[in-house]
Amino acid sequence: MESLNFVEKKVIRVGAEAVIKEAFWKNHRIIVKHRVPKRYREESIDLRVRKSRTIHEAKMLIHLSENGIPVPLVYFIDPVECVIYMQYIEGLELRNHPGAVERAKRLGNIVGEMHGLDVCHGDLTLANIIADENQGVWVVDFGLSGFNADLEEKAIDVHLLERSAASTFPTQTKKFFENFLKSYSETTGRDAAKEVLEKVKEIRSRGRYVAR
Repeated sequence: MESLNFVEKKVIRVGAEAVIKEAFWKNHRIIVKHRVPKRYREESIDLRVRKSRTIHEAKMLIHLSENGIPVPLVYFIDPVECVIYMQYIEGLELRNHPGAVERAKRLGNIVGEMHGLDVCHGDLTLANIIADENQGVWVVDFGLSGFNADLEEKAIDVHLLERSAASTFPTQTKKFFENFLKSYSETTGRDAAKEVLEKVKEIRSRGRYVAR
């Protein structure tokens, strides 16, 4: 990728499996996601895991983008170095945005559309949702996502989002979730949304049982 002349800048986030950096390509601001080696894994296995997850995430982003879901565009992928070069989304993480409760309406539509494609995010928290300055909402970080998602995987997405909202702004969680569910139900259809919410209740009850 040296011939493409990427100029890497500051680190934006260090996650469990990847480092996210800001970079420039031909004066165009982009994001570089590099899955870094893990010393606790045997080298050949580690490379295979990182390569597989990099390719999977790139395929997922392309699939969702082609179906109208607001996710970063993939510009390049380097499977050898386990790197994805993608669109930089200008905005704030939803957990830091003053209009998060209102943006939950749009988020409900987006997640509903995603679940309609039988795709689960796998880590649907407010840190992985970006609110831009034009009332737009973008979903990022599909490292734990899955194709052919079943009912439980979709419910886990909704459950994780609710927990994230509750821990971020507890006094506004009810309104946030009401806005989200109204749009989610409108997008998926009442019957499908009801099934997901029943499964969410089941997941919550498991959590209470384990907590004891």
